[in-house]
Amino acid sequence: MRRIECVFLLALLLGGVLIDTCFALSPVERREGLLALEGSGAEVVMALVEGLGDENGVVRRTALRLLVRLGEGGREALEGALENGDAVVRQVALRQVAARGGVVAHLAKGLVDVDAQVRKVAIEELVEIAPRTERVGALIAVAARDSVEAVRNIAVRALWPFYREGVFKRDSFDLDLRPVATIKLPKDGWRFRLDPQRDGHLQDWYEPGFDDSGWDEIGIEKVWQDAGYQYTGVTWYRRVVALPEKVEHLAVEMHFGGVDESAWVWVNGVYVGQHDIGPDGWNIPFALDITDELRWGTDNTVVVRAMNTRFAGGIWKPVRIEVLK
Repeated sequence: MRRIECVFLLALLLGGVLIDTCFALSPVERREGLLALEGSGAEVVMALVEGLGDENGVVRRTALRLLVRLGEGGREALEGALENGDAVVRQVALRQVAARGGVVAHLAKGLVDVDAQVRKVAIEELVEIAPRTERVGALIAVAARDSVEAVRNIAVRALWPFYREGVFKRDSFDLDLRPVATIKLPKDGWRFRLDPQRDGHLQDWYEPGFDDSGWDEIGIEKVWQDAGYQYTGVTWYRRVVALPEKVEHLAVEMHFGGVDESAWVWVNGVYVGQHDIGPDGWNIPFALDITDELRWGTDNTVVVRAMNTRFAGGIWKPVRIEVLK
């Protein structure tokens, strides 16, 4: 603080008993001085704004906490705190401004902050805005390309357009359905591509007519690291599977022995569901209903988007189609 401002603040705090210099005050004393402030007038706000510029982090964050308590009376000062040199102050200020109906412009600025945690706060607040305007959608798309994975993940999830409840045809019949035929998907001959930008779905990589001739070839029933891909993130698998003539059935399901660690699945361009419970899903079998999506007696395109966030990844166990009756 400048000397004249320090004298003013101490006069306010101590009822007119002036101290000759503020440089004699310790951080503890400066913090206690802020905590002793009463009311919500302009003088108090000014003192708290000065506290935001203190050289001591505890004092700065105390001033911020007290500004938050002022509610709307501290809003303008909180917006000013978005320019503070303390990243923690910027994080809290941005969260509070957003909670008070902060304009998108503040969140947009937060998305380019040098501090990753500030950017994370910005995207967390942006994805909660409803209805989502074109401007907000464009900002989320920017965050989806952030250099920090935690920021990217929030944005990518918010932009993800696919979801399907795990509903099975077999549950609509009051019968004990059993497999009458099992078709194992081929182990070899899958097309494979890394998706570090996580935007393959925006390029229609799940469509049957998509040209994957430039993709690598890989086998399933092993992690992609065993095939030489030292990579963590999102990948895509594609395979055309020829099916026999129709088998009489009531339901058809696709069973995955294990995908490390998450999977999103399309059959003939139709999204049929997901297995996305995080890292713990790497070794958990799952099934998806594909009764209405299969085409008997012809080729079918199966597409799997797989993601791992640590260690190995991929369709590392067998995949089969079960025909139930």
